[in-house]
Amino acid sequence: MNYPCNMIRDLLPLYYDGVCSEESQTAVEEHLSECLSCRQLYAKMGEAGPTAQAAYHPDREQQKAVSFQSVRKKLLRRQFLTAAAVLFLLTAAFFSAAAVLKHSSQVISCEGNISVSMTNGSLIGRLQGNRADRFRVKRAELQENGQEKICLFFCLSGTKWDALTTDREVFSEYVLCPADKGADQIDHVFYYTGDDTGLEQMDEKELQEVIRTSVLLWSK
Repeated sequence: MNYPCNMIRDLLPLYYDGVCSEESQTAVEEHLSECLSCRQLYAKMGEAGPTAQAAYHPDREQQKAVSFQSVRKKLLRRQFLTAAAVLFLLTAAFFSAAAVLKHSSQVISCEGNISVSMTNGSLIGRLQGNRADRFRVKRAELQENGQEKICLFFCLSGTKWDALTTDREVFSEYVLCPADKGADQIDHVFYYTGDDTGLEQMDEKELQEVIRTSVLLWSK
């Protein structure tokens, strides 16, 4: 780790007297090997000689105490700034990820979490543990045992954020076919997550393939 010059200069008196920690000693030596101005300052300390150092022994002890205190404050400040920067980056990353998830739409798979019922004459889809921000419904007719049947195919889409954050006990409901739009005429309701482009105009064979890959959720 590269320490600033002012911190190394606070350590120099301790390093000169051989009382700093091994970690501080290593930091000073690494810094001195790269910094000319700090090397020159350390050389001047050595030029004073043992006699001069002894003459100022009381001041040296005070200077060492001040150095200890100064280094400690700077290290604490450095640690605080580092922790604050890490916290800021983590917070920014969280909100960025949340924003991406909130704008990432995906088809909701049917895994026992979706049901359909006739309620007050309307066909209602019920979703557990998620919320749909979009749903599509298509109606098609097919022949079943010589009789014409009307089928409803629907699919729900939601955000990845809702999928991760919505509690399993939360339910949301969606009107698939209201009573005044012929809900009583529907024979089957399927959940279909495939491409439903042109589903209303599909022939019998194509519709049977769609049904094969769908989940039957309700029948009259």
